[in-house]
Amino acid sequence: MKKDDDNSLFHGFHSLGELGEFGLIDQIAGLFGRKFEPDAFGIGDDCAVLPYHKDRSLLVTTDMLIEDRHFRRDWITAEDLGYKSLAVNLSDISAMGGRPEYAFLSIGLADDIPLEWLEQFFREAHRLCQNNGVKLLGGDTTKSPGPLVLNYTVLGSVATENILWRSAAQPGDRIALLGNVGESGAGLKLLMKNGLNEDRRYRQLIKTHNRPRLFIEEAQYLAGFPAVHAMIDLSDGIDSDAGHIARRSGVGLKIDIERLPIRLVVREVCDEFSWSAEELALTAGEDYGILFTIDEAGLNQVMKSFKETFGYPFSVIGQVVEDDPDVLYFLQGNPFSLEQHGFDHFKS
Repeated sequence: MKKDDDNSLFHGFHSLGELGEFGLIDQIAGLFGRKFEPDAFGIGDDCAVLPYHKDRSLLVTTDMLIEDRHFRRDWITAEDLGYKSLAVNLSDISAMGGRPEYAFLSIGLADDIPLEWLEQFFREAHRLCQNNGVKLLGGDTTKSPGPLVLNYTVLGSVATENILWRSAAQPGDRIALLGNVGESGAGLKLLMKNGLNEDRRYRQLIKTHNRPRLFIEEAQYLAGFPAVHAMIDLSDGIDSDAGHIARRSGVGLKIDIERLPIRLVVREVCDEFSWSAEELALTAGEDYGILFTIDEAGLNQVMKSFKETFGYPFSVIGQVVEDDPDVLYFLQGNPFSLEQHGFDHFKS
């Protein structure tokens, strides 16, 4: 089929870089569909959703990590990679209000990987499974001609009435955030600039990049409140992930940059290297915090209950508006434009 054929799946695009990761996903979703009867949903959210029991749904997610694209073995320990490669999938389950239950790991290994490295990797993955009630049921192993390749598929479940969709944001909702932003991005920039370093602040940020915090219990708790509407985890940065909510919900998102939870250590390191802490917090990704929208009428009750239960608050960083599906940023009430945007595998 010719590139300029009006019936072409990729009509109007001339390269994968121009189409981009999310454009590719949208085209595939248009071909295969997003919703399947009865009550099965596919491409377009953090997880696929399948009927399970009468009042519960099955959540399915998968994620691939490739050496020298997503990680470098000289920048991350076997233990931290064993943790992170599974954690990013558990985060997807939690982002829909679910509980992770089962995992499958497909792994491509070069034959020169030391057995000691493999033991450390799998022991840490086992520890994460045990801490979260997850069972590793199988997968596939193969010899890789080069890079280490890791692909997890994780299954979880959720009360059907508690599913938190990207498409459920409503005008008037407040935008809230679990966790801090910018730390993982700062850690990655430090690795790219200096590699491993003995500076305590640098090592702290690199550790956050290699070992992101999860919010599994907190997200399940929030899913129990009818006032909580839409949710997504921050894998690609606020700019990309908030954009998914805006487009899927057909609403505008206004974010107040001064309300972003950016820790002092991030600002100090950004000042040291003349990086923008705000740009980093909005675009770098891999913080794996939880972004969600909540009915303003129920906000105070949910905030009070959440803090009493977990001992810390979540942050309120903006508002959903009835506008074009886009994300707008404001700093002290003035429009703020990003010089770069959230992560896209083929455009970044």
